[in-house]
Amino acid sequence: MGCISSSLLNQDEEFSQIGGSAAFSHHIVSLTSTTYGLLSLDPPSLPPPPPPPRRILGSLFHSPLSEPRSLPYQPLETINSWDLMSGLDSDHSPSFRFFVPSPNVGNVLMQSSLSKDFDSFLQGFEMICPPNGENKVVVYTTTLRGVRKTFEDCNAVRSAIQGLGVFVCERDISMDRGFRDELRELLSCKGSEELIPPRLFVKGRYLGGVEEVMAIVEEGVIGKLFLGLPKSRGGYVCEGCGGVGFLPCFTCHGSCKAVKEELDVGTEKGKKSAVVVRCSECNENGLVLCPICS
Repeated sequence: MGCISSSLLNQDEEFSQIGGSAAFSHHIVSLTSTTYGLLSLDPPSLPPPPPPPRRILGSLFHSPLSEPRSLPYQPLETINSWDLMSGLDSDHSPSFRFFVPSPNVGNVLMQSSLSKDFDSFLQGFEMICPPNGENKVVVYTTTLRGVRKTFEDCNAVRSAIQGLGVFVCERDISMDRGFRDELRELLSCKGSEELIPPRLFVKGRYLGGVEEVMAIVEEGVIGKLFLGLPKSRGGYVCEGCGGVGFLPCFTCHGSCKAVKEELDVGTEKGKKSAVVVRCSECNENGLVLCPICS
């Protein structure tokens, strides 16, 4: 056998006795370390069984869509547009037509109804109309910072009404004494507290001061009171005054003084002398209203 255990037998022994002995009926061979792993004594493993076949709905239930069908041939139909339009007449006026309303009609009707409601709400305020203030927003303010609360109140009312996109006629009583006298005349029947700006007038109605105006703004009805009033262009700034509303006087150039020639009565030849007088074209600050935006 070529292994070490086979050479241990004695050469003198007879092979016939070895073959006939029951002790040596099986030939035992010792394995060396070189043969480990080469011989497999375990029985071969069986292959895994195949998975059962999957069944789909098409194999269980017969579907008529799975069978190929041939569609019947249909010839194309020729449509003559003149035959379809032969019964129409451009001069024919049908007795019944569907009315398609314009989308703007509902908005106009709604705005008209709202304007009537808020006009009636506006009628509840006292009728005090400033000069040329029948169909506009007029607010009397001041730009002086002497009294901080008055200055901040004027800024609050100005910001609230200018954000609504309507044309606002602002009359600054600190820039023109005439506006102050005008406000005093309008509210002569009121107390002295009513003469403190700001004071708002809408369509010839007196809405009140900062407390009354801000209360209306918080209720959300201030914009409805301005319906029908002229709109202002967004981002527009007057090219003449830059939005201030005043310009230096064109006669005295803001000096409030004008030179006037007067005839001397005492002289025989009637000489004229120059006299400095108060300019009659401007206010006390040497300003005139802007002719473009006022």
